[in-house]
Amino acid sequence: MKRQACGPRRNRNGKGNVQHFVSFRQVGIASRRAVACSAGVQKLTTQELEVAISSREKTMVIDFFATWCGPCVMLSKVLEQLAAEMGDEVQFVKIDTDEEVELASYFQIQGLPTIMFIGKDKGGKVLRAEGLLPADQIKQMIEDVS
Repeated sequence: MKRQACGPRRNRNGKGNVQHFVSFRQVGIASRRAVACSAGVQKLTTQELEVAISSREKTMVIDFFATWCGPCVMLSKVLEQLAAEMGDEVQFVKIDTDEEVELASYFQIQGLPTIMFIGKDKGGKVLRAEGLLPADQIKQMIEDVS
């Protein structure tokens, strides 16, 4: 996979694109090991994400990032703060798109950072947003899928 432009594609009003999905297709089951990235945010592999999605009992926020992406680094700080603030209500995870190329391709990740919001109900609403989002907008999207 070639390197992606950092940041979202922009629409006319200059805000990052937000795509809404009605359902979510799960991708299998594998290992249950998770590597802690920071307090409340876990860095997962493809197999670990599959397990986490299929066994989730709370709303999940998935951050697709790259280590070379400036906005991704800034977003990770926002997500760490939200994870500390929201505690056990929401599960925050990160996927490195350079390490998990096939997963990034499967979800058609085109701009970084990309965030997916998955409700706790299987087959429920999923939201997706590209770009650096403020904490308030992230909280609103979590409420929208919950």
